[in-house]
Amino acid sequence: MRIFGKLMFPGRFIILSASGMLVLAATTYDIHRSIKNNSTPPTQQEMQELNDYIKSLRPPS
Repeated sequence: MRIFGKLMFPGRFIILSASGMLVLAATTYDIHRSIKNNSTPPTQQEMQELNDYIKSLRPPS
């Protein structure tokens, strides 16, 4: 079998395909997890902590 002009043996093709499917599955899971975590709004305490952190990063002027 030739892929991108290079001869691929069946074992190597199976490994390459499995690796590609693993990357796709991990990416899909990560995106699903990000959407699920962002479905609830942040609490007032989380917003206050975020604002305090942002203020601590800014240099005093």
